[in-house]
Amino acid sequence: MRGLWSAVVLPIIAGGCALILIGCGGAGLRAGQPSDSGLAVETVNLHPFADDPNQKPRWMNIADYLYASSFRSTFRYPDNTVTLTYTTQEAPLRFTVRAPYRTLKPDFCYQMKIEGPRQPWSNDPTGDDFVNYQLGSKGRWWCDSCNASLTDGQVASHAGHYVKGYLYFDFLVTDRNGAVQQTTTVSNSYHVTWKTSQRARAANDGRARSCLVAGTKDGWAYDRNQRATTVGLYGEWEPGRALPGTLALAPGSYGGVEFRLTEESFHSSNPHGGTWRTVMSAPNLSFVISG
Repeated sequence: MRGLWSAVVLPIIAGGCALILIGCGGAGLRAGQPSDSGLAVETVNLHPFADDPNQKPRWMNIADYLYASSFRSTFRYPDNTVTLTYTTQEAPLRFTVRAPYRTLKPDFCYQMKIEGPRQPWSNDPTGDDFVNYQLGSKGRWWCDSCNASLTDGQVASHAGHYVKGYLYFDFLVTDRNGAVQQTTTVSNSYHVTWKTSQRARAANDGRARSCLVAGTKDGWAYDRNQRATTVGLYGEWEPGRALPGTLALAPGSYGGVEFRLTEESFHSSNPHGGTWRTVMSAPNLSFVISG
């Protein structure tokens, strides 16, 4: 195996979702090193993200099993442990998240998002606002100045405000040890993640993934055995955007992009269910989409 983008594709099922891992047994690539496919790549560390305190953390796994009280009181997201590898030129844009043993919350779902730079909106989608426009018009909009989401039709009237575009392009699910390795091509625009038991998957939604949750007592996250169960998850298509698997960012240079991991809360009403708290990020990413 010669690198991250090796032709070897292995489906892995280990107490979590069935993930497609590309080149998972290889040594990986050095920063900026061309891969076998001709793509240049970069690897950076994710850092804990200080989200708004009103965004509450989730303390249940995807099956709604509550973590042990000792885990809830001691768990912290580590710095410089979770890595992000991404393509920096040509296309398609791909991201690989790697989290080692007992790093993230176990049997847990995270949204993967990219967000444009924080800067005043100038109504120049082909110039200064290019990055935010590409992500917002293909994903969603957020105005930091108003602390509110925007529609496409509202963006122009927010000139001078700090308007950012962002794209929720996929989710990942950790295994029972809080580990994961997943490679995703940026080709989806999702609104939120649903369980198949909550909401029937619609024709335009992403494909459902089947995830096994054992919840076995382990002295770390679980203090008692739970009934093994399978949870189906899928991304809800963002209305008015490209259908899953068909999204393509416009050619050009993208700078000041931030990658974020957000805890998926599944619209839970449980006090431990969370409210979509962003917990880790990698800021100031740069890449080029070729024409």
